[in-house]
Amino acid sequence: MGHGCLSDRHPLMIGQTGFWGLEFTHSLTVSADVILGLGTRFAEADSSSWYQGVTFDPDKTAFLQIDIDPGEIGRNYPVEIGAVGDLKIGLAQILEEVRRICPGGKRRPGLRGKIAAAKSSFKRQNEAVSNDSRFPMTPQRILKDVKEAIPEDALLFTDVGWNKNGVAQQFDITVPGTIHHTSGLANMGFGASAVLGGKLAAPNRVCLTLTGDGGFGVNPSCLATAVEQGINCVWVVMNNSAFGTIAGLEKANYQTDFGTVFKTPDGKAYSPCWADVAKAYGVDAVRVESADGFKPALEKAIAAQKPFLVEVPMENIVVPTPGCWNINDIYSPNDLVKEGRLVRRENGRYVAPSHSKSHKTGFV
Repeated sequence: MGHGCLSDRHPLMIGQTGFWGLEFTHSLTVSADVILGLGTRFAEADSSSWYQGVTFDPDKTAFLQIDIDPGEIGRNYPVEIGAVGDLKIGLAQILEEVRRICPGGKRRPGLRGKIAAAKSSFKRQNEAVSNDSRFPMTPQRILKDVKEAIPEDALLFTDVGWNKNGVAQQFDITVPGTIHHTSGLANMGFGASAVLGGKLAAPNRVCLTLTGDGGFGVNPSCLATAVEQGINCVWVVMNNSAFGTIAGLEKANYQTDFGTVFKTPDGKAYSPCWADVAKAYGVDAVRVESADGFKPALEKAIAAQKPFLVEVPMENIVVPTPGCWNINDIYSPNDLVKEGRLVRRENGRYVAPSHSKSHKTGFV
């Protein structure tokens, strides 16, 4: 949720944590002496369902936390120091004290080298699929082409799925305030409408949303608002004929994709043609017919200076998930199986109930 506050190309930026985090990131966070949490809830997906030793380990790490909401302090991890207040004020005070204690700073070239090597390795792993010309397109190729087509200061709005989780993991944001994720509630349909507000707030900037067919289908009426008010934004509908993220979680946990992968009775992939839907609203639109046709279509949409939708058929490839997320905990919030034992959540921490016996069961 703090994506963009520090450039993804900063030599000390190691990326997001949790379910969609990176193995290298976790290798540092799980063994850290101290972690300072700024305006974070240390939420479920960001903390690998709080499984000890996956993303964080409170037995090894002292947690410090600053938040404007006193209810968040120590809610999911015990804190050595918790401060309620405005982050800008708190960080200014911390920086002043750090400069007094260590006026020359610390470079740690070895750590910077490890971070650079890990980033380079991750990019190399994705290079082939990011340049792949197969169609429907790979999500990695879509992100690559979007990055090349938009200016660095464009305002980007995501929705739910690859366009949020994949962007946060694999799309470098270099200008603060240019990325807006629907994190927290992760409400489908956010991106398609939020981009309208972005364009109204920054009329001279390119404003674009990346949304899935599922998220866009929740609220296509935003197209009418754009036409009525003359809001010149761009929608990129990454259409995989599925609720892709939910389909992956459902398959992994329950061995079915019921209601999440859309097909006709004869088994063919199904989705409304969102480009035609957009045209019915009076919005210029194009449905891409090849991988090489996507970038020129997007460049045309940006240059049009009018509401414009680009629909791009996409493979339903899951976002890499180096962390973990026990979604069953959502349905049984006080009970789960952790390391083969039934445990309960009490006072913000998981403990073994005194009345239960340790037993084995399966979970993902």
